[in-house]
Amino acid sequence: MKKIFFLLFLFTFLNANDIPVNQIYNTGLKFYKQHNFPKSYQLFSQIFLKKLTDSKFNFYFGRSAYETGHYEMALAAFERVEMINDNNIRNKLELARTYYMLKMYEDAELAFKNVLAYPNLPKNIRTNIELLLSNIAKVQKKSFTYSKILTGILYDSNVNYGSIGDYQYGGGTLQKIPVKDDFALEVFGDISNIYDIGEKNSFALKNSLSFYIKEYYEQNEYNTLYFTYTPSLLYKEPKYTAELALNVDLLYINHIQYLSSFSIMPKLQYNHTNTLFSLAYFKYQIKSFEQKSLNAKHYEIAYGLQKILSPRSYLQGNIYCILEKGKNNSQIYTDYNEIKTNFSYGKQFSPLLNLDLFAQIRYRDYNDFSYGFNSKRKDTGSLCNANFGITLIPTLHLNIKGSYEYVHSNQGRFSYEKYTLYSGITKIF
Repeated sequence: MKKIFFLLFLFTFLNANDIPVNQIYNTGLKFYKQHNFPKSYQLFSQIFLKKLTDSKFNFYFGRSAYETGHYEMALAAFERVEMINDNNIRNKLELARTYYMLKMYEDAELAFKNVLAYPNLPKNIRTNIELLLSNIAKVQKKSFTYSKILTGILYDSNVNYGSIGDYQYGGGTLQKIPVKDDFALEVFGDISNIYDIGEKNSFALKNSLSFYIKEYYEQNEYNTLYFTYTPSLLYKEPKYTAELALNVDLLYINHIQYLSSFSIMPKLQYNHTNTLFSLAYFKYQIKSFEQKSLNAKHYEIAYGLQKILSPRSYLQGNIYCILEKGKNNSQIYTDYNEIKTNFSYGKQFSPLLNLDLFAQIRYRDYNDFSYGFNSKRKDTGSLCNANFGITLIPTLHLNIKGSYEYVHSNQGRFSYEKYTLYSGITKIF
């Protein structure tokens, strides 16, 4: 009977002590979600010794400490999260940022590189990391360079975009274009260099050079070789990041130059909060084709909203408005208006497994009247894909990807469907 009484007393005592801890935690969490970090830090500081093994609490405590300038406390909190849950990508990023603020530049560089190695990292977050790495490189009196290469096997069910069915043209019925499927070897490589300029560590220069090769096993007339060079100027403030990018492209089909282009693209990212970002850009592009009658000017404006759902996942939606105008009137299908929207979702399930989902819908309206089809061409297209990434070692990833595309056109010749399957390796240097 005495044992039962003692256990009841102990249970009551422990729960009585937990009540103020839980109350303080819940109140602090309320202030944290309101971005009142001084208040949340003040409250979390009272109970952190009793929450050392709680990864969520330590992340909130670390963020509150970071935002109020208590970087040593933030570092300890983020390191505890890393020991408890090492698949928290957001925590790895916050840990790297804290190393940077403490001027632990070698640790910061290694931590940032560790985050960059994750293949499903959003582009805007990757750009922000590159800017911080450029600052570190300046302190160390060097520039920062990193690269990656992807190689794999692709299966394409409709290499030549063969049409779905017969179609009417000029009063007659023409047979559908036969569908050709094939396997291809794909290789993609990219090298980027970033260098900090200016006295306030706000400006940086970035140069990127990329290439893409696709070699089919049988349908060699569709072999592709693509080069792109992109110099850009980056500027960062606490609330926004701006980038002015130039782009030069060369595209070869079956070893014959098909297209060369030049574009200019100003971009802007605005941070509404630490987990909500607006992304916008404008693009002006001049396209020069080997077939001169296809030459065109391309205008594009886009807006996106990105939400970090959790330390390991994000959701992003984008909308695009596009106008392309041919430079002469000798070729139809060069003038069109297009609007499209897409959504992407990324999640890191563990240090070894991540998933990316993508879905897009587009509507394209051509301006030229086709007398053969007795109509203006209008296309509606949909595309979805899923990509699984498996980390073999920190800088080596296995990728398995599947996609499906369907396009319906009022001019049946341009209606098609296709799916692709891909498996390959990504190596980051």
